[in-house]
Amino acid sequence: LSRTYNVTNLQEDLKVLYRTAGAQGKGITFIFTDQEIKEEGFLEYLNNVLASGEVANLFARDEHDEIMNDLIPVMKVEFPRRPPTQENLHDYFLYRCRLNLHVVLCFSPVGEKFRNRALKFPGLISGCTMDWFSRWPKEALQAVARHFLSKYLIVCTDEVKEQVVFAMGVFQDRVAEACTDYFHRFRRTTHVTPKSYLSFINGYKTIYSQKHKA
Repeated sequence: LSRTYNVTNLQEDLKVLYRTAGAQGKGITFIFTDQEIKEEGFLEYLNNVLASGEVANLFARDEHDEIMNDLIPVMKVEFPRRPPTQENLHDYFLYRCRLNLHVVLCFSPVGEKFRNRALKFPGLISGCTMDWFSRWPKEALQAVARHFLSKYLIVCTDEVKEQVVFAMGVFQDRVAEACTDYFHRFRRTTHVTPKSYLSFINGYKTIYSQKHKA
């Protein structure tokens, strides 16, 4: 998203999604991360999509009428006994939207924002199937580090580079253990996420490049 992306841009993107899913009857997935929430007002639209499948006043009157007219022959084929009234066409449009439009939200549980947003916009929870990403095993952490460092030039032997990969996995795993201990001792939850691990790897590469040039 650009820095100037706002509610108007989001509405235009939602129009594209609804035209694709409802008017054209094609499956489409909308992926949205918490890093893309430029305004909290974005979540009001997503809440409506997830809770009811309908965004009020999304289309202008002429746009809405155009979509309804295009759906008349389509609905007659699927529901030949249903009269093509405006109400029936609108319900059919929303039915196709709910059937073909899938929303994927990628939110981090770190901090108070996730909790506050879930309370303010209940559709983010009730309208979704929660997929909690569990703690990565040490072998997976090392595999990720190995992937991102495989083509990165480090002036050392292969054995030393493999030890760097091993150490990164160990560090991240111990931080995850520390988060668990912190909860047991102070009853406060902290999180270490895959994104923080990727930031750790990128941070290492940045510092190494700076030191190597110096």
